[in-house]
Parts: sequence; structure tokens; C-alpha cells
Amino acid sequence: MNVSGEKVLITGAGGVIGRALEKELRDAGYSNVVSITSKDLDLRDQVATEDAFKAMQPTLVFHLAARVYGIMGNMSNRGIAYLDNVRINTNVVDAARQTGCRKVVAMGSTAIYSDRVRLPMSEEEIWIGEPHYSEAPYAHSKRGMLAQLAAYKEQYDMDYAFCVSTNLFGPHDKFDEKFGHVIPSLVSKFYRAAELDQPMSVWGTGKAERDFLFSSDAAYALRLIAERHSGAINLATGESHTIRHTVDTLCEISGYRGTVEWDATKPDGQKLRAYDVSRLDALGFKPRVKFEDALAITYDWYRNNVASARK
Repeated sequence: MNVSGEKVLITGAGGVIGRALEKELRDAGYSNVVSITSKDLDLRDQVATEDAFKAMQPTLVFHLAARVYGIMGNMSNRGIAYLDNVRINTNVVDAARQTGCRKVVAMGSTAIYSDRVRLPMSEEEIWIGEPHYSEAPYAHSKRGMLAQLAAYKEQYDMDYAFCVSTNLFGPHDKFDEKFGHVIPSLVSKFYRAAELDQPMSVWGTGKAERDFLFSSDAAYALRLIAERHSGAINLATGESHTIRHTVDTLCEISGYRGTVEWDATKPDGQKLRAYDVSRLDALGFKPRVKFEDALAITYDWYRNNVASARK
């Protein structure tokens, strides 16, 4: 594929995946890459979004921007999680259509799957059942974007890929202990506990299993998807790790020797999320970084950048 003529736009470029994706694309020969963050452009603003797209005229858009929370954040901000994401997604996809973009690669979320769907979760079952209550408004905003992309493909022939992402993590993540995703939240907690020699409290029982994908591997997968795939696709490793194993690994990495208290009064979320990754495998994707090594890289980055890291 000739990538030299592509005019690439990355939304949400300041996040954990956006930074890794820009590096991945440039290393692969994409020379015309524009990255925007929420500081550059408020994608909730329809007119501003359309004006920006008219100025940039992208041919390939990686739409990563979203209002993102963890379990607690999604439950506490249900209206905001829905409305902001619907606005962002609708504006970006339609602005891409208006300016002749040939393809949008959009970041979905595993939250779109019903918690009653059979495992491993297959892309063919995205529309079956209701999303888990804890993340339903956010999930429905993502389902709505998929419906918009499919409709635009049929009416306007704008190509798309919709990536149903598993739990993503890595350097430059948002390390929010209260509302953040599991790994960045745990990294921050372990750093603080190790520094202050304090007890650690972790939500749930530790039995829940998750498929975790490191940011540089996610970026590699996104490039392959842009070059070789259309339609919905699971963005995951196909392997799962318990939260307890994740906590034990972070204990070793951080050198924490205190007590880890499991708060079983708090939710685990879905007990297991396993993915059918046959579509991604068909593109030749294999993770390049082991899970435990990726945790160590992320922890070391946070330790060295704790003052400036997003929280």
C-alpha cells in the first residue's frame, strides 16, 4: 500500500493510544500526519469541527477522541458520558464525510457487547442484547457511531473500520485512581503505596478476568486495520489475565511489600471478557510486548513522570 499520499488525521492524539499511533504511523512511512487533542479543538462543537476538517482535508481519519471513564466514572456521569460522546462521534464522522475522507478508523469499546453474549465475543454479536448497566450510556454512544459509519458506507461509500477495543494501557495514560481504567488506576495506587508504605485497597475480589492490550501493540494493530480491513473488528490479544494476577505483578514491579486489601463490597464489573480475534489474526497481528513487560514499562514511565502525568 502506498502511504505517501495519505493525509492522516488523529483525533484524541494526546491520549495513551494517540501518542503511540503517531509514532507507529511515522515509523511505517506516513509522512503527512496531523494530531489534534481536546486543547486544539472541541469536537463537541459541530461548526468548529467542520471548519477544522475543511482546512485539513484528511483522507484517512483515526478517530480516538472520547469522553472516557472507568466503571465508577461511567456510573457517576451517565448523562455526560452519553451526550458528549454522541456529539463528538457524530460531528467527526459527518465532517469526514463532508470533506471527502476515504476512510474512518474509529475506536469503539468492549462495553458495546452485552454481558450475556456468548464467549469469546464475536463481532457478529455486537447488536445482540443490552450492554452492562454500569457502562450502558457510554456503550450506546459507541453503538450509535457504528450505525452511523455503516449508514455512511451504504449511502456515501465512505469506508470505515470500527475497532472494538479491549482494555488499553501504557505510557501517557490517564492515571486517575477514582474514575480511571483498571491498570492506570492500579499503577498510581501502587506508586503511592510503595512511596508511603501504606496499605493498598483494590475494588472487587480480583477474580474478574480482562484482556489487556499495550498501547504500542494497539497502535500497530490500528495501522494494520487501516491498511487491510473494513467493518467491525475486535482489537484485543485473545488472552486474559485476572485482576489478582495484575495486582501481584505490580507488587513485584513496584517493590511494594505492604498489605493488599480486596474490597468485595465494590463491583468486579463483568466477570470475564474474552474476544474472538480471528479477524485481527487474519491481518497478521501478534502482540510484540509481553503483558508483564508492558506493565513494567508503564509503571516505570509513571514513576519518572508522576508530576506531569494526567490524573
